[in-house]
Amino acid sequence: MLKIVTAMAAVLCLAGGVLAVAEWRRGIRAATTRQRLSELAGDRELPAASPALAARLRDIDRLLPRWLVRRLFQAGIAVNGARASSALIGLSLVWIFLAVALGPAAATVIAVTLVAVAFGVVDYMATRRMDALAAATAGFFDRLRQLLIVGNSLSVALARATQSSPPIVVEFYSPTVRRIANGAGVAESVNQLADDLDLHEVRLLGTAIETNLRFGGSLTAVLANLIENIHRRAVVDREVRANTSQIRASAWTLGLLPLVASALVMMTNPEYMEYFIREPAGHRMLIYAAISEAIGILLMRSIVRVTY
Repeated sequence: MLKIVTAMAAVLCLAGGVLAVAEWRRGIRAATTRQRLSELAGDRELPAASPALAARLRDIDRLLPRWLVRRLFQAGIAVNGARASSALIGLSLVWIFLAVALGPAAATVIAVTLVAVAFGVVDYMATRRMDALAAATAGFFDRLRQLLIVGNSLSVALARATQSSPPIVVEFYSPTVRRIANGAGVAESVNQLADDLDLHEVRLLGTAIETNLRFGGSLTAVLANLIENIHRRAVVDREVRANTSQIRASAWTLGLLPLVASALVMMTNPEYMEYFIREPAGHRMLIYAAISEAIGILLMRSIVRVTY
């Protein structure tokens, strides 16, 4: 009788997790529909973009750390309090189901692995998008410089340069352009975008604009120097990546080797893995292996990452 009740509770927990995920997806579809309707009813001069980081912090500043919110913003993932709560509830229900089926230790290891994989996917997406934005920044600065040369004001040149830029630039700079059109300062708005993105190129633009507005001078000459420095930095970055390619390949090999070896052992000899699932000592060894794997990934990442 106890096994039947436990199985029913596990099924109910799994159903609750599925409902939470379904509600989260429904919220995404509803937000997408509202965004498209606002595009049709509002101003079409600039495509709609992701909301600013400050607006999101009002919803989830008590649930998620700021660095995670910034990383999600960089990855283009819209998060609010309801979705974060739904994800947390879904993860808790999945852990309960796995704890009933496999035991608390195995459920904890699987849950931590899922969270780590999710963080890895978000970090990969954010890195790719920030690299794309950084690669398009030099062209954006050049368009801005040309518009300033022909006599446009800084706010108008910024809006027109954004409008004719690649989609990744439009997505992140459109809120700044709208903020400036609504009366905010140019330097203040660009610096806020730099704080939201934590991108070196955007910080350079904000500093150049703020310095020009305070002390005067030719902003076009400053932009020309910025473009030249960005090109030089890109060349150095390519050289560094080429010289560290072997180290990065070794890091991937060392990180994936334990997981691949465990999967092969589990497929070829399932009885051997039962010790880690059923025995308390095996549970402790799994937890130790997961923690060691996470620490190793962080150390290898800190070695191969290049910062400026």
